[in-house]
Amino acid sequence: MSKSLAARSMSLQPLAMSARIIFFFRNPMRTTLDCFVCFMRQARSTGLLATDDPALQRQLIEGAGQYIEQVDTELSPPENAVGLYALFADILGNDDPFAQVKQEGNSFALAVQEEVEQRIQAAEDSLRAAIRVAIAGNIIDYGALHEFDAAATIEQCFDRDFVLDDYPILLEALHSRTYPKVLYLCDNCGEIVFDGLLIKELNKLGCHVTAAVREAPIINDATLADARTCGLDQICTVISNGTSCPGTPLASCSAEFQKQFQAADLIISKGMGNFETLSEVSAPIFFLFTVKCSQVALHLTERQGLAPNVVQGDGEMVLLRQKK
Repeated sequence: MSKSLAARSMSLQPLAMSARIIFFFRNPMRTTLDCFVCFMRQARSTGLLATDDPALQRQLIEGAGQYIEQVDTELSPPENAVGLYALFADILGNDDPFAQVKQEGNSFALAVQEEVEQRIQAAEDSLRAAIRVAIAGNIIDYGALHEFDAAATIEQCFDRDFVLDDYPILLEALHSRTYPKVLYLCDNCGEIVFDGLLIKELNKLGCHVTAAVREAPIINDATLADARTCGLDQICTVISNGTSCPGTPLASCSAEFQKQFQAADLIISKGMGNFETLSEVSAPIFFLFTVKCSQVALHLTERQGLAPNVVQGDGEMVLLRQKK
């Protein structure tokens, strides 16, 4: 076992990164048998999206089955997804099999951006409205869902309740410093357009925001190219986190990203993948996402001590401060 994995396998073990020591409260979210089922489903859905060739579609399913045999269940699902999607890319001969749906997601969000921004500005609390929109945008996720109505989700988000809501604590954190340094961890294409609307609100508060995206294509996660397409680089500084993981495994991230993580006064983490990889990291993190997976719902329920069935993975909206 590598040094970084050994550090993560025990609760409250440190990971040294620049000036700050990062601690893990307990074991991070691990890959379960239900995740194996999801990996097989992803093999099927990737085949349907990427090719009309039944032989290739079968190879994806068979390859996923073989891959599952050697999965390290001590790792989080997003970390295990890296090798899975590398296998898919190799079988398909295509490094970015989700390119078309990524473009469609970006195009949809850009088409409604002006209207949504007007609704945010008309709200009594524009920051909270922008947070609602950014969380609702997280529904555009082809790793967790393959059928969703993004337009309806955005429309409904202004009136929906949060299943977990630490907005007052977020406000306090934002106002506790002058010109706070905010690291904003992005997730998916399309969604990043709505992230940009939230970052504009953070800019109004005097925040210095740096957004982080993936280093290379995986599923429909956003990369630097997508950030430029959506104009995010015109709103704030944008960097890569140095990995193609659909999450943020700190030990695998670039030195530049780790420096930004260390220096941040506040970290906004978007999406389930970032939650799965960072949920037990001791840092000033606020998690913003929709719960679209029963295993994430279970992890969240156990972690927060919630009553059964409060969170079921039906798209519940979460704004959660990391434990201290």
